[in-house]
Amino acid sequence: MKKNNILLIVTDRKMLTKIPKKLEESTITFLFPLKDFTVGFPEIFTLKEIPEDGFIFVNRILDNAGIDLFKSTIKNIPPNIKGIVFDDLGIINVLNETKTNLTKILFLNHFNCNYASINIYLNYVDSVVISPDITESEIDEILNHASKPLVLYTFGHLNIMYSRRTLLTNYNKYFNKEVPMLSTLEEDLSHHKFKIMENVYGTVIYTEKPFNGLRYLTKPNVLYNLINPIFLSIDEITQIINNKTDLNAIYPYQYLSTTQTIYKLKEKDL
Repeated sequence: MKKNNILLIVTDRKMLTKIPKKLEESTITFLFPLKDFTVGFPEIFTLKEIPEDGFIFVNRILDNAGIDLFKSTIKNIPPNIKGIVFDDLGIINVLNETKTNLTKILFLNHFNCNYASINIYLNYVDSVVISPDITESEIDEILNHASKPLVLYTFGHLNIMYSRRTLLTNYNKYFNKEVPMLSTLEEDLSHHKFKIMENVYGTVIYTEKPFNGLRYLTKPNVLYNLINPIFLSIDEITQIINNKTDLNAIYPYQYLSTTQTIYKLKEKDL
């Protein structure tokens, strides 16, 4: 039986003691949002806090000052850190200059939607996270043609927007309100609800409900199955990782994985 390699974002420090790294069907690799280089997470970690074989997560879009800070930070990276997941392409050059042996995984969130572009990126990195914005059949096509094993976003709230602006802070100042930095807000026209999280580096808007792609655990040519348990309790995370019960009724949301988003525009009457 295929053993699942799960890349699990650490959103609660208790996960490190409550969730074992080796299970009957899965091996867990913890992914740590790195201090000064992540946005949209309630927990952040310094390099010294990351245990053996951990990955670091860098999901900020960096300016020149941010790149310089990353250069100085990465020089002090301890040898126990196994890899890095990132979305700023400038980091590739920094990692090449420092000649680290980190496993490099590119996560561009809403990009990486076809195997042609992914295979080009794979000339520079070890793996790529396939966009969660495409259908399962499109994901299968990419996996079948990818030159290296890829990473699948398998479970968790989806990051649908990231801004370097502090949107909640600006909103509170403009309307003289006190919306907290972690909130659930409803959009007036569609009445869709979204979860919003802000820190000093910007704002991330997540889907209200988590995406359930646990069926992806059985797919071939997969390096890791990425799980983002933000907003979930330790008990919920454990249940998802163990995957012993039918979770489709509890987490039915599959979003764009079952819906094509290619539309033919109607001809405009002249």
